Amino acid sequence: MTIVPHPASPPTTPEQALPLVSIIMPTHNAAAYIGQSIQSVLNQTYPNWELLIADDASTDETGHIVASFNDVRIHYQKLARVGHPAGVRNAALRHAKGELIAFLDSDDLYYPDTLAKLSTPLLNNPNLISAYGFADQIDHQGNPLPNPIQLVEAPPEKSGPEQPAQPHRYPASHYAHSWDRIVTSQISCLLAGLMIRRSAWEQIGYFNETLCGPEDYEFYVRMFLHNHAGVLCLNDYVYQYRIHAASLTKAPEHYEKLLSSCLKIMHWMFTEAPIPAEVRPLKSKAYLGCYRYLARERLLQHQPHIARKLALKTFREPNIKLGDALLGCGPLLIRSFLPTGLDDLLVSLRRQARLWKSRLKTSPISPLSAGSP
Repeated sequence: MTIVPHPASPPTTPEQALPLVSIIMPTHNAAAYIGQSIQSVLNQTYPNWELLIADDASTDETGHIVASFNDVRIHYQKLARVGHPAGVRNAALRHAKGELIAFLDSDDLYYPDTLAKLSTPLLNNPNLISAYGFADQIDHQGNPLPNPIQLVEAPPEKSGPEQPAQPHRYPASHYAHSWDRIVTSQISCLLAGLMIRRSAWEQIGYFNETLCGPEDYEFYVRMFLHNHAGVLCLNDYVYQYRIHAASLTKAPEHYEKLLSSCLKIMHWMFTEAPIPAEVRPLKSKAYLGCYRYLARERLLQHQPHIARKLALKTFREPNIKLGDALLGCGPLLIRSFLPTGLDDLLVSLRRQARLWKSRLKTSPISPLSAGSP
């Protein structure tokens, strides 16, 4: 789908000389959190932005909270009920004027330097089409939670007298950015950590409105297919991802829609998408990744009965090899029978062991980019 860009207005101040960033924020009944999310945008050190809020027919105080912010850069539209985030994001995207596009859900938070961190590599390197980073997880009250993706802090890199030495971060090796991990859903593909050039988005297209939940992952895949080498992954946490029971991916009643959407993406990838030939043999593990991710999430949300259903489904899925099902979801099936407290303890110990194993490495992996082998 082709989108005609808005004509750019000439800059009138040094701040406006920076490219305009259009921030896309879908919302539905988010009165408990949206004020904090908007404030995190107002706190940005990068000044030239517009915030496009698309409200999916909220029935709570969301609209009143948005109206309480008196800033001409905030634009609000109330929609008739759409019912899925992809359509709501697309509604906001149709009004975007920025040269750069970013995303923030109405329950998540930017850090004050989020836009600056994401835009800097794009402004410095015209060959890049997008940049993204990792999420710090918080609970419904904003308290920090253990992160599923741990960034290891290495000793400070050498620098000149005018530039203090900075600690060097890198992710554990199993988060290395490569096509095999993309296809098997082992990398971070959350939208709030992403900034993309408008010119690239116009070629990639809108979000897929037939999907409910993993439309962000499918968008990332299309982005990688469009220009694999032009996507940069930053070794940094760039925003706060809120975990709460009302989240679409966490609410127990949504798991069947999520699974259906994930399987639809897998079918597209292995029948129509021009994915690299060398990763096509990973079809079984790719399908397994859908079930494993959702089952793990249900265990973390203390929904073991749903995790058990998902794990058992892998043994009946024709696209998954029996050996992959046993190795990938067998442990999750066992965990689904454990008391919740014991399972939480095992998860915590496993995370600590993985973190310490990464810290013992003497040298970091090569910098992440979509062009990594």
